[in-house]
Amino acid sequence: LFPKIPLLDVRNTWVYIRSEDFIVLFALLTFLALLVKKKVTLKTPLTIPILLFWIIGAISTIHGVLLIFPTLGDVFPNVAFLSYVRHLEYLSVFFIAYFGVRDKNYLKFILGALVLTFTIALLYGLGQRYLSFPAYLTMNEEFAKGIPIHLSNLSRIPSTFAGHYDFAAYLVLMIPIMASLFFAVRNLLFKFFLLFITGLGFVLLFMTVSRVSFVVVFVALAIVIFFQKRRLFYLGIPIAIILALVVFSFKSTSLLNRFSRTVSETTVLVDAKTGSSLGNVRFEDKNFFSDKIVLQRRVKDKEELSIALAETTSGNFSTASAVLPFKFVPDRIAVVTAVNISTGENLPQGTGYVNLYLSPVTERLRGFFYEFPPNLKENLGAEYLMFNGDFLVKKASAYDLSFTTRFQGEWPRAIEAFQRNVFFGSGYGSVSLAVDNNFLRIFAETGVLGFLAFFALFIILGIYIKKVYLEIDSKLAKSFILGFGAGTIGLLLNATLIDVFEASKIAFTFWAMVGIVLGILVLYQTRVLLFLPSINTYFVGDDFTWLRWIADCQNNCSALTSFANYFTSSDGFFYRPGTKIYFYLMYHNFWLNQVLYHLVSISLHFLISVLVFLLALKVFKNKLLSLASGFVFLILSGSTEAVLWISSTGFLFTTAFGLTSLLLFIFWEETKKKYLLILSLITLFLSLLFQEQGIVFGVFIVLYSIISHNNFSIRSILKRRDYLLLFIPEIIYLLMRFSANSHWFSGDYSYNLIKLPFNFVGNILGYLSLALFGTFSLSLFEKIREFSREHVLEVGLIIFVLMIIAFYSYRFVKNLFNKEEMRILILGFALFLVSLLPFLGLGNITSRYSYLSSIGIVFIIVMLSQKIYSLLRISGKQIAVLVTTLMASIFILFHIIQVQQAYFEWNDAGNKTKNFFISLEATYKNYWSRPDMELHFVNVPIKLGEAWIFPVGLRDAAWFAFKNENVRVFEHSSIVSAKASIGLYPESPPASILLFLQDGSVKEVYKNNKFAD
Repeated sequence: LFPKIPLLDVRNTWVYIRSEDFIVLFALLTFLALLVKKKVTLKTPLTIPILLFWIIGAISTIHGVLLIFPTLGDVFPNVAFLSYVRHLEYLSVFFIAYFGVRDKNYLKFILGALVLTFTIALLYGLGQRYLSFPAYLTMNEEFAKGIPIHLSNLSRIPSTFAGHYDFAAYLVLMIPIMASLFFAVRNLLFKFFLLFITGLGFVLLFMTVSRVSFVVVFVALAIVIFFQKRRLFYLGIPIAIILALVVFSFKSTSLLNRFSRTVSETTVLVDAKTGSSLGNVRFEDKNFFSDKIVLQRRVKDKEELSIALAETTSGNFSTASAVLPFKFVPDRIAVVTAVNISTGENLPQGTGYVNLYLSPVTERLRGFFYEFPPNLKENLGAEYLMFNGDFLVKKASAYDLSFTTRFQGEWPRAIEAFQRNVFFGSGYGSVSLAVDNNFLRIFAETGVLGFLAFFALFIILGIYIKKVYLEIDSKLAKSFILGFGAGTIGLLLNATLIDVFEASKIAFTFWAMVGIVLGILVLYQTRVLLFLPSINTYFVGDDFTWLRWIADCQNNCSALTSFANYFTSSDGFFYRPGTKIYFYLMYHNFWLNQVLYHLVSISLHFLISVLVFLLALKVFKNKLLSLASGFVFLILSGSTEAVLWISSTGFLFTTAFGLTSLLLFIFWEETKKKYLLILSLITLFLSLLFQEQGIVFGVFIVLYSIISHNNFSIRSILKRRDYLLLFIPEIIYLLMRFSANSHWFSGDYSYNLIKLPFNFVGNILGYLSLALFGTFSLSLFEKIREFSREHVLEVGLIIFVLMIIAFYSYRFVKNLFNKEEMRILILGFALFLVSLLPFLGLGNITSRYSYLSSIGIVFIIVMLSQKIYSLLRISGKQIAVLVTTLMASIFILFHIIQVQQAYFEWNDAGNKTKNFFISLEATYKNYWSRPDMELHFVNVPIKLGEAWIFPVGLRDAAWFAFKNENVRVFEHSSIVSAKASIGLYPESPPASILLFLQDGSVKEVYKNNKFAD
């Protein structure tokens, strides 16, 4: 509401330092004082991306001032500095608002202030239209001086804002919030008041005459209604269409007139030789010129036309000798006004033609009359100048002034600023005050990196809203957040044609509300979000089985005895003594603190990313490509199960030891130092002790060596004794596994010889899509697998066709890539296949199995990115960098979002198991300690998204709750089947039927009557 009153002038621009800036400065100083006293911190969900955005902005501006500004004539360092400070100022309001929300009860006061402010802004806008309230505008140099302006009845309403576009953007943000609150409040009087000011907001939006704002506010409002009252949404669609048709059938209002003039049909005069436009043309009768003086001049083309105009303006030719007698005036004359040609532009001033070259020709002319501007009419004593030549008249569509200004001036200049440095842009202050596309402005000033950092703020905000929204138990808070989310979408759409986030009042309001919304979400959240949420994820499923093996030790439980038992006896389970030793050490040192288990997994994942980087150095011999390989492996989402599931830690150990063995073997080949070979064999053996996948590393290492050295001679391979040594640890492992009576091939881990070819091909495609597209592709793969089971012959034919396509594709690819590139392609695909050999014959695919194999795909992705860049270099280095960066950004963002989604799914799954323990203990009965007790669980949750809950391990989880060795646990699909199971015994033991609820908790729905507490 505070008017934009200027206080300090800034050289080289008509933007001022205003009183509102000092108000914000005072608030920031107060916040800093609290920060020094440690009463607040900078720890928020958006702190890191905001700091990153500020850092990129600083680098962009310093780079621009030092290297770009000296080559330009209309940019100034002081303006760049103040523009950068302004962006610091805008986003700093977020921190003040975020830490201002310390209690849920504050929300009522915040919403009261919002409603009051919105109402006053609306009433002030009405006052400007009907009561001559002053406006304080900044739309041009004179207005920006702070002079109060009284608007006419035809002016566009800015209310308390710097311009009508800013006010319209404010309405786009606030109208959805008010509409959403309407559904939350119960007081009928206040509900009517909200409905009234929402309708009044639409009236004022009409008065701003902002077309884009008018359209996007309906989009935002539709989102609110869809989530608040879905029936009303579907009912409102036909009503809205009919209403729109009725309203747009009348064009009496300024807004509707602007819509109608956005693209209009016009008659254009065109040079027949060059095809360039000369301007809009109208036709007059001969009698119109009876009392007017007309000069004449012959021209060949538009260039001569411009010269003739210049001579006319300077008076270099005789007026008398060039006068056209009235009798030679044609009966029908084409007239072009001065403003259309005098600018010298290819398109007429104020309009932009839509594909003029394809517009139809209506007639050919041998001349036209040019109307002088008023000042030349007096100086020359003539009003028109006739030009003779060859001209065409076309019917064309033309944009209005608003769009033409963007297409011809603002956007091309912004794109030019962006092209100077695609990564960092040209710095703040390098483009004009109005670009009329906020996203183009960000690209121009801070480049691709700045845009990604800015866009990350909205991604993180959206993730928080999505994950916490359903947990909010306050209808008022949910409605406010929904309205704000819809308004934000409206602002983002608005930003395609208006610099909404650059307008100070919009920026202050929006970022303050972001702080408020996130503050509310944090108050209502029941979990840690976004930043390593997996650290607090509770144990699930198989985790309890692993932990019970350690905890439920009956006899002689010393460490040495237990370790020896892990190596000598598997009890029919998989042979993984290394994994059991890991869980033993973790359990006895950290007990059931899941945070430490997850920290080990995350640390191993980072370590493996470093090993991938070191391996990539050997493959690419390029540090940049190697860094890219390590980073891509780090963020790939297809195998996140191996990192987020505690039971999968064995995969991480196996991969870490296996890659270490490979790197040591590479160093052995380079140096021939025997200790490196010995260490390679030791780490290879260790990789076998944690997960069966380690069996592939012997072949993995040999294959890498063969392809790297391009040595495919069987004779030379057989001569390599070090190759044979690599299989000694595997032979020892197989013998130990056999003597330990371990699990081999049965159940889900068996091969069907008939289906083996189909499973082999299908799983290759499945794991390939999993590595490229993440867990997003799993649901599609399952549908394809279901189809394959029912259409075996068709699938066989498809596989045959795919093999033919693969063969010819290889021939094509072989010609496209050089030898080194083909080596990397073959190496990557070979590592991918070898890593999956134990799993390709199975009847399904699993995310964690793709962890090791994704390394090969990473090498292929990085190599292809380099290839795309080299091919695009033909179009210019900047274009190559831009396109490659854009593709990489989309790929990285796609996987990061899926990784975050996986975090949340596993966190939710852990919460369900935690609720299971809490509710089970609350339901506990004394007779549950009996040795013959039975617990029958119904509707056991197996999976949440891609996160496991209780695929197995329910019996072990129940054991941890009561430590009753003899309790028997059963699982049923329904209460009826559970009751039937209990009734099978003549002397039924004490039994309880426990039903799983949606949140993972259980409640007792039936118990035997024969037993009491």
